[in-house]
Amino acid sequence: MAVLAAVGLTVSACGNDNSSTSTQGSSAATVTFGLQPSSATACLKVTDDRGIFRKHRIAMKYATPAPTSAGQIAQVLNGQITAGYGAYTAVISAVGNNLPVVITSGIEKDYERDGTTPDAVIVGKNSGIRSFKQLEGKTVAVNSLQGSWEVLLREAVSKSGGDPSKVKLVAVPFPDQGTVLKSGRVDAVSTLQPFVGQLISEGLKSIGDPQPISFGKPDAITSVSFMSKKFATENPDVIRRFVAASQEGNQWCNAHPDDMKKAIARITKAPLAVVDKTPVPLYDAGIVSAETDTWSKLLVKYRILKEAPSAGEVQWAGASAQ
Repeated sequence: MAVLAAVGLTVSACGNDNSSTSTQGSSAATVTFGLQPSSATACLKVTDDRGIFRKHRIAMKYATPAPTSAGQIAQVLNGQITAGYGAYTAVISAVGNNLPVVITSGIEKDYERDGTTPDAVIVGKNSGIRSFKQLEGKTVAVNSLQGSWEVLLREAVSKSGGDPSKVKLVAVPFPDQGTVLKSGRVDAVSTLQPFVGQLISEGLKSIGDPQPISFGKPDAITSVSFMSKKFATENPDVIRRFVAASQEGNQWCNAHPDDMKKAIARITKAPLAVVDKTPVPLYDAGIVSAETDTWSKLLVKYRILKEAPSAGEVQWAGASAQ
């Protein structure tokens, strides 16, 4: 519903204050990306800065994206940006509501490094909650309802032997979650880095990352890039070059975590001291059809969609397998 509403509204024009210097003459295809500075999208910008997109004859430009995935889907369909970034669930919901948008590549995937994960459910210092099953009858804050945060939390409770219908979820933005947890207004929060690290450093406790539990694997894709189906149909070579450049850039970013921390601090304007304490994302442009199908089934299971679109409907036909 949020996607449909966003598309139905007139989206304001996007600024180009962050236009890239990428150029490659008349043979270069321009891709305008809705870039919200974050650690997840930092590798894309570094890939551009290192000339890898130019090498693949892609001229990158950047526009201010809508603050939500649904809003970016509207921008993509209105032709204001070529590509957006966000959660699997936003694209699947859009396709389930007959909107012509497709996933073209992955952006990052889940990981576990020295006990640290990109996402986690955090409970209070003195909480007796030690497992997702024990969230039954509790109130948990998630960033948004009717999407990935809700279905992952409920499925993790289910996979742990609990009844997900007995968990009360409330929407609380990431920056405010620590406050509501420490005040006792909620029993747990489902959040992401750097908030995970900050809360743990204050003595609060993690009961785990819900996505590996829900998917039964530790490294499922967590966010994706998407474009309009029309653009994908008319410009398959452009997308292939874009994905190839992204894959090459991801290899460099994954191999140079110290350089990436400096880049993330520069791009996001976050203090380097804070970024240093947070693991660099694991970047991956691949897409796994089985994971796409799992997301679709979860959206149906938890009554966000009536019918589950298949991976073939959600993904661009040429999407790179992981």
